Amino acid sequence: MSMRNERLKEVIREEAAQTITQDLTDPRIGFCTVTHVELTNDMAYCTIHVSVMGDEGVKSRTMHGLKAARGLIQARIAKRLKTRTTPHVTIELDESIEKSFAVLSKIKEARQTDTDGGIESPPAGGTKPRETDDEDDEEN
Repeated sequence: MSMRNERLKEVIREEAAQTITQDLTDPRIGFCTVTHVELTNDMAYCTIHVSVMGDEGVKSRTMHGLKAARGLIQARIAKRLKTRTTPHVTIELDESIEKSFAVLSKIKEARQTDTDGGIESPPAGGTKPRETDDEDDEEN
């Protein structure tokens, strides 16, 4: 991917995050974070991925509010990009953060049921032997 495309994705992410957190006053929108942006090579379409904290009801309301504000978000992005065309914006829910927390939780549960109680043991073979000057004397 080109460097220009990467820079544009970062600008879109920053502007979308600022617009969502500071400018939108829709009460349906809960606590959310822009996680990443996908941008097509021809810059015609971009997908803004957001992570929403809360239960399924909060997520649903927040996504409805964000999709209703899509036009405003796209207009702010257009102002900031100053390119001839503005990518068509879509907003999608990103559940990867919650999935990673669930995996970490399962790992912790599994470690607690281990025979060592989840405490890491030293590597096999004991401790690393200490290097001394005596070894050098034996070689001479």
